[in-house]
Amino acid sequence: MDIELAVKNVQSGSETDYTYIMTYYENKIYTTVFRLVCQHDTAQDLVQEIFIKVFYNLHKYKAVGSFNAWLYRIVVNQCYDYLRKQSKQPLHGEIESIEIQSPENKILQKEQLQQLDQLLHQLDKTEYLILLLRYINELSYDEISEVLQIPLNEVRNKLHRSKCKLRQLATKKGGYFHEMQ
Repeated sequence: MDIELAVKNVQSGSETDYTYIMTYYENKIYTTVFRLVCQHDTAQDLVQEIFIKVFYNLHKYKAVGSFNAWLYRIVVNQCYDYLRKQSKQPLHGEIESIEIQSPENKILQKEQLQQLDQLLHQLDKTEYLILLLRYINELSYDEISEVLQIPLNEVRNKLHRSKCKLRQLATKKGGYFHEMQ
């Protein structure tokens, strides 16, 4: 089923289609929230709050922009509201490793992910968020522009500069980072 169709059906009163929307976005939103707040329990609570907020405000969504952008605007706002209340700066969540068969590969992958995580911690929050939205959540440049409320050109420039910055940092650090080039 198409997400836009599911949204229209929910706006017309279908709760079943809302379940479809939740299932479709649940892992993506959780990943984004966790990477911003860095706590599993808090991330789970925020995801629930986000879905409740989306449900009660879905009637306000007009198909002018993409549903992705509208949804992730709520996600980002909810996370930043939480962080402001906690008087914390957004932190980058640790990258969790994916299961691999051999123990040697697990160790190597864990080391690589830890080193990549160290690089990502050196980016500012906007650079990090743009990379997260583009490569983890697969949002388009237009959608990122809507979510972060910055001009499209700025999204492109910041994404390009972020990748260049990561390459420069990778070159300086050595180790596994040479693979990123």
